[in-house]
Amino acid sequence: MGKQVQISPYQFTILLIGFIIGSTVIIIPGVQAKQDAWLAYILGWMGGFLLFSIYLVLYQRHPGKTLVEIHQILLGKWLGNTLSILYIWYFLHLGTLVLRNFTEYTITISLPETPMWFMAVLSTSIVAYSVKSGLEVTSRMGELVVPFTLAFNLGVTLLLTPHMELNNLLPFLENGMTPVLEASFSVLTFPFGETVVFLMIFPYVNEGKALKKSFVTAFLLAGALLLLANFREVMVLGGSGIERKVFPPHLTTKRIPNLNLDPLIGVVFYITGGIKMCVCYLVAAMGLAQLTKSNDHRVFVYPIGVVIIGSSMWIYTNIAEMLRWAIAVWPYYSIPFQIMIPILLLVISFIKQMKKTTKSSS
Repeated sequence: MGKQVQISPYQFTILLIGFIIGSTVIIIPGVQAKQDAWLAYILGWMGGFLLFSIYLVLYQRHPGKTLVEIHQILLGKWLGNTLSILYIWYFLHLGTLVLRNFTEYTITISLPETPMWFMAVLSTSIVAYSVKSGLEVTSRMGELVVPFTLAFNLGVTLLLTPHMELNNLLPFLENGMTPVLEASFSVLTFPFGETVVFLMIFPYVNEGKALKKSFVTAFLLAGALLLLANFREVMVLGGSGIERKVFPPHLTTKRIPNLNLDPLIGVVFYITGGIKMCVCYLVAAMGLAQLTKSNDHRVFVYPIGVVIIGSSMWIYTNIAEMLRWAIAVWPYYSIPFQIMIPILLLVISFIKQMKKTTKSSS
């Protein structure tokens, strides 16, 4: 996909909002902290804001370059390409996890008799069509559907207001700050740190100077909405309730009398989760195209789809393992990709700039 393909700052904002919300429609971040999940979420949100700022500064030092190209500039061809291959794997892995969320949710809540492979193939086929159509089509799709998801979440919160209990937020810090800090780190890496994938998309925004404003807007809107959802789940189900339940939002909405919102929750998840999977799928294809000097990312769409479908089938043995991985393993697995390498790249970028300045002045 050539860089003549461009999206507007508004489309970028919508894409980022949809990506951040992603799987959080059904999986609430920070549940390990129980009734203090809201505090863990706020700390993780603040950390995510700082982390995305690092990604943005790194890009601004190398405007017009994707993460793959930044690797080559700062680390050279061989080391840079090796690191890019690792990141492409990370993007694929993240897309695979989202796909497994799709299939597990559908089989658990809606269609228990449906084979998992069928849902995996169906979901990937739909996403592959969007990826093959390119970034512009994915962004336009986001423009149409993301506002609906925001309105739906606000509406659900209003309908659940009579069922909220402030006492469910107590006792405050019952087990001290340690569980809160552990949960906040989990929130940092899911969903906020996952926005590292946008280092592949920054160059395609047609007004680069508007990136900062778009980023702040998206982080504030998506973050505030997820904080509201966090409070809602805790005040309705209680701290122990959100920790024990598989898909807390599904159970929360059942408290609304005479109204079955299960189908709409599924639609909202398929929208935001679909956007997240689209972005992961697309940047993996773009990365492979840049590594192989191909002008068309579409040649990689179907091979990547096969890998994602196959991986999603064996990556977990059951839904309990999926949730354990998300809480206990994913945060630490993500540290190099989300935190260590971007910071290292930024430091190398500054050092190279200082050397260049010193050389030119002498």
